[in-house]
Amino acid sequence: MTSPRPAEPSRGPGPATAGPAAREDSAKGTDDRPFAGILFMLAAVALFSVMDTLAKALTPHFPVGQILFFRAAAALVILVPLALRLAGPGAWGRIRGAEVTLLVAGLLGAGALVSFLMAWRTLPLVEVAAILFAAPLIVTALSVPLLKEPVGVHRWSAVLLGFVGVLIVLQPGGAVFGIGALWGGLGVLSYSLWFISLRRAGKTVSSYVVAVTNAVIMLLLALPLILWAWVPPTPMQALGLIAIGAVGGLAQFCLVRAFSLAPASLIAPFDYSYILYATVLGYVVFGDFPAPTTWAGVALLTVAGLYIIHRERVTAARKRAADPS
Repeated sequence: MTSPRPAEPSRGPGPATAGPAAREDSAKGTDDRPFAGILFMLAAVALFSVMDTLAKALTPHFPVGQILFFRAAAALVILVPLALRLAGPGAWGRIRGAEVTLLVAGLLGAGALVSFLMAWRTLPLVEVAAILFAAPLIVTALSVPLLKEPVGVHRWSAVLLGFVGVLIVLQPGGAVFGIGALWGGLGVLSYSLWFISLRRAGKTVSSYVVAVTNAVIMLLLALPLILWAWVPPTPMQALGLIAIGAVGGLAQFCLVRAFSLAPASLIAPFDYSYILYATVLGYVVFGDFPAPTTWAGVALLTVAGLYIIHRERVTAARKRAADPS
């Protein structure tokens, strides 16, 4: 699964969907570096697509809990030193008061990853990615009851357009729709709720700290599962399992750095480059190529997601104009 972008109070996620929480540069006074932010974002999306490809390739051979374990353990090896160096000692103290939110976020994140691992067993990378593209639309819809944020007619229209795109991709009642699509739907719902919980935690907790706590919770959930079911990997398979976590950890770091170097409204659209990576890797590794209906649905979902990003940019500009301070 791709990981969500760092949570900000004013926006929803895209497909790149894994390193969490609030933007750090506003607190540190760091100047924006848009080009560097874009490069880090493109690197994050590319790394997430590689991680997802590895996970899809190994999912048929190993229990989900075993993949979850390696995903968390290898990521922590990368994320903990980076968090200790970049977040600063004071950042860890802010966990107090956000424990419940972080716990819920970790459980939802693990649930989303499990769901996508199950979906990859029967669906191509691109189709699962297309389902994941519905996440910004779900977050927009859920932000009304859960975050008490106003959503205008423009964004509701985008949500409806994206819903049509999801129906085109999944084709309910057709050959595409099946258990994999159901797992994908559960995954994107869990992912969207995960992002909303990260949004709350990100108002006080460092992005790096949230990424570490999410991985720790995932690891603790995986431990009893691997005791129950463990398949000894070959040396190459073990390398692949470790790579899932290592690549995912690097991707999370790149994602956090991207949103610390440039405004979210500038780099968020680059999330959608994932569809290109997923198409190429899906074809080269698995021989899958998207059907015309998948491309049509992805196009509608992309338009809907980019329009929501545009509307949030307009809304943010109006708020700044109304309150220059």
